Amino acid sequence: MNDVYNTFLTKSDWTYDHIVPISPDASNRKYFRLTSRSGSAILMDGELESSKSFDAFQDVANYLNSIGLSTPEIYASDRTHRLMLLQDLGVRTFAEDFEIDQALEHERYKAAVSMLCRLQAGPGMKRSIATPDILIEMLNPFFEVPEVANCTHVNLPILRPKLQELFNRSLSKQTTLSLRDCHVENLVWMPSRTGPARVGILDFQDAFNCDPCYDLVSLLWDVRRDLDDDLRESLINSFAFEKGIDQRQLSPAINALKLQRNLRILGIFDRLISQGKPKYATFIPRTLRYVHQALETDECDILKADLSLPLERYEQKFEG
Repeated sequence: MNDVYNTFLTKSDWTYDHIVPISPDASNRKYFRLTSRSGSAILMDGELESSKSFDAFQDVANYLNSIGLSTPEIYASDRTHRLMLLQDLGVRTFAEDFEIDQALEHERYKAAVSMLCRLQAGPGMKRSIATPDILIEMLNPFFEVPEVANCTHVNLPILRPKLQELFNRSLSKQTTLSLRDCHVENLVWMPSRTGPARVGILDFQDAFNCDPCYDLVSLLWDVRRDLDDDLRESLINSFAFEKGIDQRQLSPAINALKLQRNLRILGIFDRLISQGKPKYATFIPRTLRYVHQALETDECDILKADLSLPLERYEQKFEG
């Protein structure tokens, strides 16, 4: 524990007996679980992130709590050093719970879908809007992979008109707040609470306004784990029912965002692996499978031929 941490915790009137690092996520943040006889808390160190991201964490957390959802309470913060002392929502994420008992999936996923519906029913907050142009720019990580960038006849500027057509035709003109990184490693079960508040949300500072299906795709086509097709279909039905719409209306947006999200993720995983984080290589086959599934749909078929060679080059890079 360094002096900056100790000074911050002393000012926060927080004493601890033990401190344990928590496995880092794909961001630059560091986390530590502090425990004492009186309880536990999480120390978050965002020193390597921007002040904008630090402020966003507080703003979005306050908003989500105000509409009846569950995020960590912020006990103390130090903007200069990007430190926060947070409520500890739980030791195990949904993903870790499922490793112990897969039978929990139906209840937990259904609650997560209800949480998304509550999120989208809220008054909303002023955040950036994921326009078609923004969604296209978000694909830069994939097209910056060296093996993909070498396919000079297929780059983002060349594909922009087709991507514009895909997003304009498939996505809703009405946007809602999206957590942006909604998957089971970022969710915690809180049985003492009721309704959607039973789902504790850990990662939300990158929230933006996007098509209502964005978080649904993130949750149900999680590159970190497989999900039974029947359960996925049931959850899409639940989402449509809670929102009062026909499930068939969701398909175009689901397919377009499934392609967009997973192409972007392929690029991000390539970068993380090059930074010495090899665990992300294990998720690449599933991510590629989702991309190919999307390209088989009527909505995304216009990009199938164009993306054939870049995807082949990417797959060759990680074969074996």
